[in-house]
Amino acid sequence: MTNDGNQKAEPPESEHSKDLSGMAKAFLVSVAWSYAEALERTKRSRNPQVPAPESPTESPTEKVDRNPESN
Repeated sequence: MTNDGNQKAEPPESEHSKDLSGMAKAFLVSVAWSYAEALERTKRSRNPQVPAPESPTESPTEKVDRNPESN
C-alpha cells in the first residue's frame, strides 16, 4: 500500500541554488589546483636538480704517471 497523497513535489532549481552549485565547483577546482601546486613544490624540494657540470673550453691534459726506471 502506498501513500501517494503525502509526496511533496520537488521545487524547481532556483537561481540561488545554481549560483551555489557554481561557487562550489569553483571552490573545488581552486582547492584541487592548490593541492597540485603544493605537490609539485614538495616533489621538487625532495629531488633537487643538480646543475650540469660546466664543460671546459679546452680538453684537459691527462696526467700519466710514468716510472722512468721501468724503461
